[in-house]
Amino acid sequence: MENSVKSFFKLSETITCSICKQDIVLYEPAKSEYIVCPSCFSYLHIFTRAETRLNRKLDQPDKVLVLKLGSTGNIHGTEFKVIAYLEKKEANTSYAWREYILTSPDKGYVTLSEFDGHWNFIAGEDFLPDYKAPISYGLSIGYKDVEYKLFNRYTPIVTAMLGEVDWDVVNERIKATEYIAPPFMVVKEVSKANNQTNYYIGEYLDAEVIADAFKIDKNDLPKQIGIGANQPSKAFDRWTASLKITGAAIILVLLFHLLFNAIKPEKELINDDFLIVYDTKGGPDSFRSFITPSFTLDDESSNIEFEIASAVDNNWLETTIVLVNESDNKTWEVSKGIEYYHGTEDGESWSEGSTKESVVLSEIPKGKYHLNVYPSSGDVFRNNLYIKAVSNVTMWGNTITTILLLCIFPAICWLLMRDYEKRRWNNSDFSPFVNGE
Repeated sequence: MENSVKSFFKLSETITCSICKQDIVLYEPAKSEYIVCPSCFSYLHIFTRAETRLNRKLDQPDKVLVLKLGSTGNIHGTEFKVIAYLEKKEANTSYAWREYILTSPDKGYVTLSEFDGHWNFIAGEDFLPDYKAPISYGLSIGYKDVEYKLFNRYTPIVTAMLGEVDWDVVNERIKATEYIAPPFMVVKEVSKANNQTNYYIGEYLDAEVIADAFKIDKNDLPKQIGIGANQPSKAFDRWTASLKITGAAIILVLLFHLLFNAIKPEKELINDDFLIVYDTKGGPDSFRSFITPSFTLDDESSNIEFEIASAVDNNWLETTIVLVNESDNKTWEVSKGIEYYHGTEDGESWSEGSTKESVVLSEIPKGKYHLNVYPSSGDVFRNNLYIKAVSNVTMWGNTITTILLLCIFPAICWLLMRDYEKRRWNNSDFSPFVNGE
């Protein structure tokens, strides 16, 4: 097989241009039917090796070929020969691009298209062994269970050419539609002559791949401008990677949270309704202070959540709780108030506040403790104060804060990815992004 490939690529012969009488090299003599003279740029129809007829005159190419006619390259494990170069433009616009027609001994024609330094390897049904006919969904196309979004519609016109092909590429008139799912593209071509539809599959190739395939210097290739229609997004890759990393980190945080709760389970220290008495000798709203029964913290360090409640009605109650270590008299102090008001205004009921509140003390060392409680209230007839104290309470706030902080990085990656996609779709008349977003 290797010898047959080599002999295939060595086949070439010359014919004479019927216009300027210069020799023209044929790189695929067995199939050549249309050719352009590199001397006078006549587009010729080959009837026999001795007879060629002028079809039309073409302009001299604007660009210098970076892939020489007759050169060979290996793409996806297949050896190709460059047999034609086309310069095309979109009808009624200034958009122009270049195409290199390649051929292989057993897989036929493929195209390498280049637009603003972005390369696409485009092949048809005959080249793709696992080809499946795309399914149209209006503004999108389904190919191999992947949705391809409409990106561009245009009518291509050949403005210049070198080399040879086996069909009348210059005079064919087609309507092309491109659908993208980076790094791939589906190109739909509808012939204006017979309304026949053909599909081609494009794959974005980095300039390094092209340079390596044809053994040329990457610096000789056109420099990239902007973002290619189906250019892979590194920003998208970073975003998906950040989702995986952040997801794993969140799972670890939750597992650590559950493990901590299993090692240090919650412990109820106080759960009682205490009688409070208005102090007639104290200041306004003053009630007599009281001391709770003692309790013990067994862990080296604990948090304690205090919940206070009272059935205040259109009034308020405030209490100062002093946690006292009975071994060294070290104290921790917190104050918390509750208030609840309600009524009717303009025929509608309203309420605000609550009859219970909570507060947390952190990093309390092990030991024996009691509470000194100093209540006050605007209701001198208030006679009860409910107190509940629990150690090692589940601190979901810290866990949620940690999770939110972990989400910052993927959020930034998403914004960068979205910006990349908006810039990609700026080149399309079918952008899913609203202008000015």
